[in-house]
Amino acid sequence: MDATALDPHTPLVSAQQALEVAQSSGDPARLGKAHNQLAQVQALQGEFVQALGNYLAGLEQSRQAGHKGLEAFALAGIATLQQSLGNSQEAAKYFLRALALEREGGDRARVARLLNCLGQVYLETGDLAGAAQLHREALEIAREIPDRPGEASALSHLGVVYGRLGRHLEAIQFHRQALEIASGLGQPQTQALVLGHLGSALAAQGDLKEALELHSQALELYRTLGQRPGEADALLRVGMVLRGLGQSEAALQTLGAARSIAQELGAKRTLVEVYQALSTTYEAAGDPASALEHLKTATELERRLFQEQGAQRTAALLAGFQIEKVRQEAEFERIKSAALAEALEKAQAAEQAARQAESEQTRLLERTRQQAEELERLARQDPLTRLHNRRYLEENLEREFAASRRYRFPLAVALLDIDNFKHINDRFSHAVGDDVLRLLGQLLENSRRETDFVARYGGEEFVLVFPQTDQAGARIACERLRSKIERFGWQTIHPDLQVTVSIGLSDDPQAANHEKLLALADEQLYAAKRAGKNRVKPE
Repeated sequence: MDATALDPHTPLVSAQQALEVAQSSGDPARLGKAHNQLAQVQALQGEFVQALGNYLAGLEQSRQAGHKGLEAFALAGIATLQQSLGNSQEAAKYFLRALALEREGGDRARVARLLNCLGQVYLETGDLAGAAQLHREALEIAREIPDRPGEASALSHLGVVYGRLGRHLEAIQFHRQALEIASGLGQPQTQALVLGHLGSALAAQGDLKEALELHSQALELYRTLGQRPGEADALLRVGMVLRGLGQSEAALQTLGAARSIAQELGAKRTLVEVYQALSTTYEAAGDPASALEHLKTATELERRLFQEQGAQRTAALLAGFQIEKVRQEAEFERIKSAALAEALEKAQAAEQAARQAESEQTRLLERTRQQAEELERLARQDPLTRLHNRRYLEENLEREFAASRRYRFPLAVALLDIDNFKHINDRFSHAVGDDVLRLLGQLLENSRRETDFVARYGGEEFVLVFPQTDQAGARIACERLRSKIERFGWQTIHPDLQVTVSIGLSDDPQAANHEKLLALADEQLYAAKRAGKNRVKPE
């Protein structure tokens, strides 16, 4: 950001009072700056929708004033909010607009900072090469100016990217260069941030002792600054390193302190990470019951956080539309006051038309939101059976497999195939075949446990996933399902119709990945077919 940035401890009431003073002045530049400052405070307090409203108002005022610096600041603020809400595409769009204005304005230090911000968005979307390119450009600009804080920031960001690439030695070199610069700047906030990044890079490389020392230094700096979010994050990193060093008791104590601060601050993302770390630490300490309890808490918190962010994204969209509506009405009032009496009547008619158009826009916006939600649902749903589709299966089976291997829970997968389905289509028609698929989908969905999920794999094949279930338990469920399908009244579709299925099971703990686990179930399915169909394998 720029020099108009607020201290994060600025009270909300002070920013609101500053806005009132600016409003009384009628100066659009002062108004733009005041709206931006209030938005910053609101964003720091987690009031994202209100912050967005003020950034949009600041954007409008800065455009009226012709102040490109304030306009770029507001655009960058909107981008940061979108990034916080997980909307990376929108974040990149606004960062690019801000970047274009700053390049035009010639403030190269601001250009470098925005390049780093955009690089973080690219990193979050998985475009590591793009992120590295942006941070290198920021580094080059910072060295040319020169801008030592900007240089430290770019180096540290490059370290993070190279760490994600698995190039840990290069990542550590970048972080050490950044730390050397930050230590000489007398900026403890920057120094603490870089210490944390370097500590994480060293931990990834296996140098846990130095990682512990660096995270501890960062922790002390955050405590000196009174920076509670940073303190919570540093405690989390210290606890994770202590766990890696085999000091489970000290790790649990440190993670407990991190949890207390995160709960006090309402830092939900940090709290999810703390509970995940507590789960793995209890597991390492030989307490699987506590490990499972904390894992369940982390999973529930993550689910709630995802739902809240979705609601905030929708609210932010609607707030942006409302602000644009207010802007249009204000512009209309300005034109109306300058018009002659004869033009006033026409303007009033135009106002009524505009309101009707706005009502239609609101309706269309709501319809668009609903359509977006429906498209997202359909992207993961098979249209014929209404079951999850293969895309959903791949995403969620991979996650379940990783969790089962990490926490040593059993995981069984069943591949189900309708026997002689081609014969059903040929003898009774494809319409009857579609009815069979639909009814079978209902049977599978209605027969599963709450923790299981079922998906259409393709054609007449379906996959059933049984988390925390071994092969014996899954086989009982599959045999019950096979029998239920065989006894079902298929004659309601056609008097001569009979449907059976063959099922192959696997829960091999030695499987390399979820795809291999599914392939093993496929082998068992073909064994069931070869053995005469209408059965579950292995027996």
